[in-house]
Amino acid sequence: MPRNLSLRTQAINAAKARIGDLLNGYVRAKDTTQAGTVRAQTLETMQEVLVTPDEAAANYRQRCENFLDNVIAVRGIPFKEIGVEEDAPLQSCSGEWVTEHFDELLPKIRRQLDSCVDRFLSHAQSIFPQYQSGFLSLLDDFLSAPPKLVKEIGPQITPIKREAGYYARWDKQVGIYTNVSFLNEVNFIFNYRSGQFIAAEWDYSNLDEQMDFAPSSDHQKRDGAIYTVKDNWALQKGMMIPGSAGYVEDVDIPGRQLGCMCHLTWLSSLTDLPEDMLTDIGKEAVRVSRERTRQIMSEWEKEQEISWGSRALRKMFGRKP
Repeated sequence: MPRNLSLRTQAINAAKARIGDLLNGYVRAKDTTQAGTVRAQTLETMQEVLVTPDEAAANYRQRCENFLDNVIAVRGIPFKEIGVEEDAPLQSCSGEWVTEHFDELLPKIRRQLDSCVDRFLSHAQSIFPQYQSGFLSLLDDFLSAPPKLVKEIGPQITPIKREAGYYARWDKQVGIYTNVSFLNEVNFIFNYRSGQFIAAEWDYSNLDEQMDFAPSSDHQKRDGAIYTVKDNWALQKGMMIPGSAGYVEDVDIPGRQLGCMCHLTWLSSLTDLPEDMLTDIGKEAVRVSRERTRQIMSEWEKEQEISWGSRALRKMFGRKP
């Protein structure tokens, strides 16, 4: 087998080949009384490469804990600049506030890690039987009605071997769906607790529709919904009111439901809010802010015009700027 294949992939490929041999031998023996024996041998072969839901959850916990180690090391969301040396240290992209308050946020992060693992296990216990059922259905159909012609053997065994591969890798599929779940939770804690943001906008991803296990609720209807952060500074100053979507703390944030690929865009300015979420005080603050921005832009444009005119005169009279 190619050296670049992982040991697990090699084991799965070997199991698929073994299943192919078992089914091929069953057909060629033309003895349907051996169906039970072949089925048991096939399931035994699959058992050697399968991961149980509990084992998958334990592996997922380890991945989350490894990520948490990096979070703790940099006191924030870890990242590495593109182009730097491979052994360059990780950095935090979460800002000074998170760094300063990290110790008080860490217990909340640890609790969310446990919640993420619990959700993963729940997803796994739901999905594993579906992969199992799909494989057993193909296998039992084949054993109960084996092909009669030699030329039909390969085409009917191939789908079973393919399904065996999906079944053996079921945990990897769940891992894809939940890969960023813990990262989302950590990021949520940092943004929500910072006191900087007043709301969060739900950004729908059409990848939801392409998932084998799509979110149970219709996330497309949430696209553009703006969820208020409870007790934020704008509420305290009477500048805004909660919108119809409610509070961000009361909704399943992106990544909690299986197959959700949506994300939140955090809002820190009153100008990012729809008008119906602004009070009269908030509307006046937005008007003043926009007027100030227009003045700054106007002054900047005048400075650019003067600078351009100065360079033109200097060029005209042969002087270097």
